[in-house]
Amino acid sequence: MKFVYFASPMCSWCWGFSPVMQRLKASFPANNIRLVLTPFRIDTMQPMDDALRNYVLGQWHNVHKATGQPFDFSFAMPIDFIYNTRLVCLSIKAFSKQLPEQELDFLHTLQHAFYTENKDLANEEILIELTSNYAIDQTLFADDINNNEIADELESDFKLCQQLAIQSYPTLMAENDSSYAMLASGYTPYEELVVRIEASVTS
Repeated sequence: MKFVYFASPMCSWCWGFSPVMQRLKASFPANNIRLVLTPFRIDTMQPMDDALRNYVLGQWHNVHKATGQPFDFSFAMPIDFIYNTRLVCLSIKAFSKQLPEQELDFLHTLQHAFYTENKDLANEEILIELTSNYAIDQTLFADDINNNEIADELESDFKLCQQLAIQSYPTLMAENDSSYAMLASGYTPYEELVVRIEASVTS
């Protein structure tokens, strides 16, 4: 069985779902899980105001309560922080060009940096720094972030999200011969997900 995982590196419920995906990855070969990036906050251009900051922190508390995932609730972002995910999504595509089998690991690295260390993932220098623990050519990585081919790959992900009407993040689907079956729409505990996977296999 192949899985398609629809997620955003700066979606707090996707961070809550990260341990579930880590367990799923341990149970299945990495090449059986395809990451599709979603257009969550992809075109935001305005700096975060107090209302949005309070809303985001409220979501973080909800995710922490439901999943136990850690957060730095100080949310010590720059005053002009723009909650835009395009650059960090491009960085995942650039990373995958070199180390596709570690794509989910890098997603976890980015999520951990944002949610527990308040790293600004809209900063290219920080994104490059976060590749330090991987056997990656950082110069090529930086070039690829700004590569049109990488941008086109990201747009292809967004188009698939649109075609499949993906509205909840995270979403996990089973893929078989270009047909898709829903396994999880929104956060789902691992034990419940396994039951759904087993039912999908036997159906």
